[in-house]
Amino acid sequence: MITNRPVLSQERDYVPKYVMPKGREIVAIYIGSTTCGPCMFPEVKAAVRKMKILVADQAKQQGAAFAAVVAANDWEVAKATAFVEPLGEFDQMVLGGNWTNLAIERYVWRDPEGVPAMPQILILERTITTGTRMSFSEPKVLRRITGGTEIPAWVERGAPISAPDAQHP
Repeated sequence: MITNRPVLSQERDYVPKYVMPKGREIVAIYIGSTTCGPCMFPEVKAAVRKMKILVADQAKQQGAAFAAVVAANDWEVAKATAFVEPLGEFDQMVLGGNWTNLAIERYVWRDPEGVPAMPQILILERTITTGTRMSFSEPKVLRRITGGTEIPAWVERGAPISAPDAQHP
């Protein structure tokens, strides 16, 4: 978390909501690591920070809740924590465990469309129903963006959460 930094009028950081979402939710998951060269590029880190704002704004326009999640693929939690810190705030963090952590297991290894690559951003949609018991729909992958040049390019296009077209992933 970065503190005591002046915020310019055109700049803002994502601030987690810390409230129980109900109904439709858009989730952005960033997968990266200190051992991933492109994950350490300043333009990728800047794109991840900006992506959270852009996707949160789109979710709000669609009447959906939003959550930002990071899965840091370092074995050691301390290294994973240091990797995540410059990326700003997240609603959820999965730190450590390398390619065996639960986030990677679910969205890379168990997903038929999963791509074992970093950096990677997944945009998911799910529905949360509350009552005497909570239930969650099966998450649907809306977008999967991989690579050190693809992620910044996608963010520069406004980080669209709609289905990709043939020309732009």
